[in-house]
Amino acid sequence: MEAFRPFTFSHGCAVLCIALLIVVAVACGRKLQDRHAPTHFERTLAFANIAVWLAAHGWWQLPERFDPVTTLPLQMCHLTSLIASAVLLTRHDTQHRALRAILYFWAFSLCTQAMITPSLVEPPSSPVFWSFWFLHGFVMLTAIYDIVVNGFRPTWRDYRTACVASASYVAVVLPINLMLGANYGFVGKSKPLNPSIVDLLGPWPERLLIIVPLAALAMALAMLPWMMASKLKRPARA
Repeated sequence: MEAFRPFTFSHGCAVLCIALLIVVAVACGRKLQDRHAPTHFERTLAFANIAVWLAAHGWWQLPERFDPVTTLPLQMCHLTSLIASAVLLTRHDTQHRALRAILYFWAFSLCTQAMITPSLVEPPSSPVFWSFWFLHGFVMLTAIYDIVVNGFRPTWRDYRTACVASASYVAVVLPINLMLGANYGFVGKSKPLNPSIVDLLGPWPERLLIIVPLAALAMALAMLPWMMASKLKRPARA
């Protein structure tokens, strides 16, 4: 079977399946909601994701496949997938709001790009194809679930938390990229396997001066729906 290509039938089917699973998960979650502790349904989702994550990345670390330039679980979506499980397991605890903030902003502002222009070449006959869409789909499922079912509402303080987390992430992966010649977080010298927005940002390192503020802007735009909702709720002045 030929390699996966973006904007093809298999791409559309994967996104559609994820959308349907999100609808089902939200419907189930609303029926089984518990405001004081994670439900059995939420724990099952969280641990299923962790199991797939460990299996997928363990598979890449086997000697015959391991390549520190590409197979380390350091992409932002790799980390966000684990954060998504953590959110489902701790969302009732206000001390873990930072996890919910990072999930929201990274999912809607950054990880969506991985679903629109996937850095994927393996076809549906490969387990890599299925693990890619499962893990990325789980990020979007949990982010939407946390809003609709568990009532998360981001604030500008959450935005600052996500910006600090993003800056910390870049500070960690950029030296790793330079040392290995890798492109984790898409802030390295190379470009994604398939066409993406990175192609429009110019050569490295100049594109770092664009991609970092662009990510901050994308996360700020994720606040717009809540700003508009807040204005609509304000009572009109007499």
